Amino acid sequence: MAAIEEARRILGVAEEDKVTLRLIGGLAIRFHCHGQHASHLREYHDIDVLGLANESEAIASAFRRLGYSPNFKYNLLYGGSRLQFVDDATGKNVDVFLDKFSMDHTLDFRQRLRLDDLTIPVTDLLLTKPQMVKLARKDVKDIIAILEDHELGHKDDRETLNIDYMGELCASDWGLYKTITENLRKMNGLIDQTVPDLRERRELAAKLDAIRSSIEEAKKGIRWRIRGLIGERRRWYEPVEVGEGEAY
Repeated sequence: MAAIEEARRILGVAEEDKVTLRLIGGLAIRFHCHGQHASHLREYHDIDVLGLANESEAIASAFRRLGYSPNFKYNLLYGGSRLQFVDDATGKNVDVFLDKFSMDHTLDFRQRLRLDDLTIPVTDLLLTKPQMVKLARKDVKDIIAILEDHELGHKDDRETLNIDYMGELCASDWGLYKTITENLRKMNGLIDQTVPDLRERRELAAKLDAIRSSIEEAKKGIRWRIRGLIGERRRWYEPVEVGEGEAY
């Protein structure tokens, strides 16, 4: 069964069992992106979902009904923040993030999971990419695909990128602000390497500039300003290894 069909089956059973699960990662982006720059998503095979920690038992029950077995060793080690289930028929894994997406930075989704029926909100899907200190090629492609297919706005909508929310999030975390704004600046050069059409490059650059302006203009609190004074003297992220040959 193709990953996209299996993802729909998982989400369908979760809905029947009244369990909150939403897709995250490349497959989630595929549900939202259909333009020419989303072609790489057609080959996406992994299924990652995000659920709520207080529904862990119900999540495990739903996966048992789906024909999956828990990875007991993995779940014992990481069960407070992540779970993993193995398809009894194919041996393929499904990773379940609980409450938060933690990579170089931590994004908390507990209050946002019900803004979309299938995936985490598209704004959050975008943010999971530039929060990586070392952007991989696939992350650059994902950012371009999302920007190509979505307009910017000022509210949470299923297919609109909420720049006000991005600004508020970065205004509450100096480290996240630093990583995201630096990557948005890098993206202008990476777009030149990736997108051949001049008009498209200009449209994408305009969106990146608007997002960066919203982040810069968002009101920062005293804790943010104090952390900014410390700057790079203290590490502002938790390093995550990038696969060999992937980073720019």
